[in-house]
Amino acid sequence: MPLRLLIQILILLASGCYSSVSGDEAAETAEHPPAYDGSALYLANCSNCHGLYGEGDGAVTPDLSVVLLDLRYLSARNSGSYPEAFVRDIIDGRTTRATHGPSGMPVWGAEFTRSEGFDEPALARAQAKVDALVEFLRRMQISD
Repeated sequence: MPLRLLIQILILLASGCYSSVSGDEAAETAEHPPAYDGSALYLANCSNCHGLYGEGDGAVTPDLSVVLLDLRYLSARNSGSYPEAFVRDIIDGRTTRATHGPSGMPVWGAEFTRSEGFDEPALARAQAKVDALVEFLRRMQISD
């Protein structure tokens, strides 16, 4: 097993692989889903392709047929403005790209929904996970 993959697996295990939930889970409602840790979600769901730091150098990138862009420069490539709606649409599957969708990146909105369920609180949890990833990617941006 390559050292890079082993390190990523260890980081995922150390992070709990899943999101951390804050607050009282019993009080959860569709209006107030739990908070999720975007960095933990990124490590568990995105880093194998996009890399630990978003550079597009994840452990599986040698097996991909496309070159992934550096996620840290989404704002720079968008005239200095973080393209939040575009990022959200890519993550939740409303917008597709050559590297996304069934033959590429999983559609995380659908994946999170499938894992959470289909009642209102579950759909709110799935959306909260997408929101946490969008915010984490915002914080990852490097300004020129």
